[in-house]
Amino acid sequence: MPPANSNPNPNPEPFETFFRGWLVRQEEVRQLLLQATTERDCDKAREDEEARLQELIGRVVAHYAEYYKAKLRVVREDALIMFEPPWFTPFERSLLWIGGFKPGLALRLVRNYVTDLTEEQTRMMEDVRTETAEEERELAAELEKVQTRPTMISLVEMATRGRERANGERDEVDEQIEIVKLAVETLVECADYLRCKTALKIMDILNPSQNLKFLLAITQLQLRVCNWGLRREAESRNYNGRY
Repeated sequence: MPPANSNPNPNPEPFETFFRGWLVRQEEVRQLLLQATTERDCDKAREDEEARLQELIGRVVAHYAEYYKAKLRVVREDALIMFEPPWFTPFERSLLWIGGFKPGLALRLVRNYVTDLTEEQTRMMEDVRTETAEEERELAAELEKVQTRPTMISLVEMATRGRERANGERDEVDEQIEIVKLAVETLVECADYLRCKTALKIMDILNPSQNLKFLLAITQLQLRVCNWGLRREAESRNYNGRY
């Protein structure tokens, strides 16, 4: 893994621009998934549509792969920004776990939205849940170790305050900062790997129709959380404007 970029003030704007466009495409993906799910529920599916269904699922997976590829570049520039990513609203940031959603959330979505699992699928999902929970605990323990380092508070402050530090203080802690930055970078990359691995394991267990429901649930949840966050921000601005 390459070392963390030493640039003291990387500009996140290119990713913010990418992310805004990605959310537009996210809504397009949601509409396609919704349409495909409705058609299958209405028994309109035909054998020649199976190929199109697999193509749609592949398109959704590629859509998310695009996000994680772009995110990886940001993480390797400055992993600390994942503690306060400016492209998310405060509400969205409050839900983050090591820079993203908690991997086990995907399994809860299956439980809530994919209601036609076979006994074998249910057993396999439980195996994935157990494995994922164990890896979540391991990553959480590693994060706690990083957070107990004496320089961790300074690092979070640097992420949120534009790294305004006195030269003497910077010289004093530079070495420790680089160690912690690399540790955080590794943690975020491992967490992203677990998120992707869990989702792909789930998709391997589900059949195409079930995968439609699963992917639609993920896509809708992300857009709803984004909209809730924007609504809260607007309400807060309106409230503060009155007082």
